[in-house]
Order: sequence, then structure tokens, then C-alpha cells
Amino acid sequence: MTLLIEQHAKRLGFDFYVLFIRHPVPFTRPKTFYYCNLPEEWINFYFQKNYSPVDPILRNCHFPGSLWVWDDESAGEGAVMMQAARQHGIYHGISTSAIAQNRATGILSFASSDPFNNVKLTTELELKLQYLVELSLAALTRLNDISMVSVKLELSDREREILKWTAEGKTSAEISLILSISQHTVNFHQKNMQKRLNAPNKTQIASYAAAIGLI
Repeated sequence: MTLLIEQHAKRLGFDFYVLFIRHPVPFTRPKTFYYCNLPEEWINFYFQKNYSPVDPILRNCHFPGSLWVWDDESAGEGAVMMQAARQHGIYHGISTSAIAQNRATGILSFASSDPFNNVKLTTELELKLQYLVELSLAALTRLNDISMVSVKLELSDREREILKWTAEGKTSAEISLILSISQHTVNFHQKNMQKRLNAPNKTQIASYAAAIGLI
């Protein structure tokens, strides 16, 4: 699949591609994966300098459906990263994002090794990029690729109801009254879900469930 992405990049006039995948949980250190044909020297330099927190691509394409044509002005504090990339032979580029079925966000970037090859944004280029990132995420999901493996939690209808009200900030006592069940039953379901998800409390279960689209 990565070979196909590279071929599409070449057809569109680019030399490099990066497919970055970020899962919604854990919240503080989400699981991430990437596939690319970038120079190994740049990849090592990127992680050595810990550019991820200031990476303008990740910031500008954080929300699915975003599109960003690389430029230093809108890169903010990440401009230093863009300058370093150019020193490693990575010049003009464009990035777009989409959401996968499991709520992971995929960001696809194409870049050029030619300093004079400015990106000319057209409707055709925008649509092709969006199609490619969506197609890539769907293909990885079908292949059951490790990058698409997410938190799995099968919920009964009752558990889903309890989680929804927990996410609304209701106490066990309030949920028992709303659903006309005993407080013991509410606590039983919450503790059972905590155990299955290895979560320290009911709040984290509700937060995770909302983030990955279970409620």
C-alpha cells in the first residue's frame, strides 16, 4: 500500500510522502504510527530534536478534513522545524487529514525535494489528497494493520446507557433513579467496565468510550 501512495505522490509531482496516524487515546500519550519514504537522516533528526510538540503539520491538520499548504508564516513556532527540513532536502509540501472508522486521525503529507517546485493548490489536488488519505486509512483497517488496532470494548445496551449518563456527570445514585435500577447494579456495571478496560475510575471509562465513538 505504501508503494501505491509513493506512486501517487510522484504522479502529482512530489518526491516524498508521510502517512501519520494518531489514535484518540490515551489522551496524554496517544498511540501514533507513521509510514513514509523520507530520508532516514531527517527522521532521526526529527526525533532527536523532539519536533513533534511544535510540528506545524500536526497542529494545522489536527482536525479531520483540514488542509495545509506548507509555509513558514502559518507554521508559528514550528517554522524552525520547516527550516531544518529544508536543510535535509525537504522543501515545499501539502498535508491533509481524515478520520478512520475507529476514530484514529490520519494525516497524509506530500513534499518535494525541489526548492523551486512551489505547491500550486488546485481543487483537483485537494480532492485527490483527501481521497488518498481516506483510502489509505480504509485499506489499513481492512488489512487489520497494527496501526489501526484500537481499544476494544464490547458494550451491552445497559452498559452504554450507564456510560452516557456517567459522561454527563451523573452519580451512581442519580443514574439508578434515571434508569429505574438499583445503585448496586449501576456500580456493578461500572466496576466491570473498569476491569475490562483496565481503567482506574469510571470517569476514564466514559471519556475513553466517548473518544473512540462507543457512546
